[in-house]
Amino acid sequence: MTVADGSQVRLADVTETVIGTTPTTPTFQTMRYVSSDIRISKQTDIPDEIRADRNVASIVDVGRMVQGTINTLLSYGTYDTWFERLLCANWATNVLKNGVAHQAGTLEKMFEQGATDTFIRYVGCRWNTLDLRLSSKQSIGANWGIMGIRSPAPTSAILSGATYTAATDTPVMNAGLNVSAMSFTGIANAPKVQAMNVSIRNNIYANDVIGSYEPYSHGLGRFEVTGSLTTLFENMDTYKAILDHDDVALSTTLTDELGNSYAIALPKVKLLDGGPTVGGNGRAVLLEVPFQARYDSTSGASITITRTPA
Repeated sequence: MTVADGSQVRLADVTETVIGTTPTTPTFQTMRYVSSDIRISKQTDIPDEIRADRNVASIVDVGRMVQGTINTLLSYGTYDTWFERLLCANWATNVLKNGVAHQAGTLEKMFEQGATDTFIRYVGCRWNTLDLRLSSKQSIGANWGIMGIRSPAPTSAILSGATYTAATDTPVMNAGLNVSAMSFTGIANAPKVQAMNVSIRNNIYANDVIGSYEPYSHGLGRFEVTGSLTTLFENMDTYKAILDHDDVALSTTLTDELGNSYAIALPKVKLLDGGPTVGGNGRAVLLEVPFQARYDSTSGASITITRTPA
């Protein structure tokens, strides 16, 4: 027997035309990723029955659902379909805004095990969350949260007629050289940022029904964009914007070494809290600022992503 090696696990993805149904003769896109804990989650119930000997009488298998995360590094053109699913919308002239379109895909993991490989598939997968991490002198991380409907029985072969498109090879973006045009409209003197995290949440929920072992469907909750900034305390402008509860427009452009770029814009943001933090001797005074975006009537969205190829 051959133990599966994590360095040889292929992750592939295909869009579902009918949510919950893997396309026939699918063309899978091989995906770039760092780690993944996507799995079928078994749900059990332990009945609270009383026994004179104090033992557990039974453990009941009541359901299944797919859930987990995929940890990646941001690169141009690699995750454009995932951005569509996350924002529930489609690119229009290279611009993507959050919307209400239901989208899903099938994920497949292939585990290399010698003569006989193992294929595990996850169907009806929704892109529920994204945590985008920008830290000085580090690659830009993107952690995707997935919710799915089912995982068919594992097999030892590809689906009939399935093909696989090679993974992209565009450079990984980093927050040292690849972040430019960071703008804070509404703050007179823009702060210098050491780290920025952006979290996108669809708040997807499962619709469970009697007689079904798995979710019947998924619903879309409220779309939320939150985040945090770690900035150097150079002046009072950012702190004053916090206290005055001002509207701030936050935007940044991520450009790889080939010239491909994503411009991310949050046109209306509230700085929720924060004040100067003194960490001790030999350290700069920082402002740790949580923020949340809200709907902007001019752009018709809470977030806009614009892609520009080199």
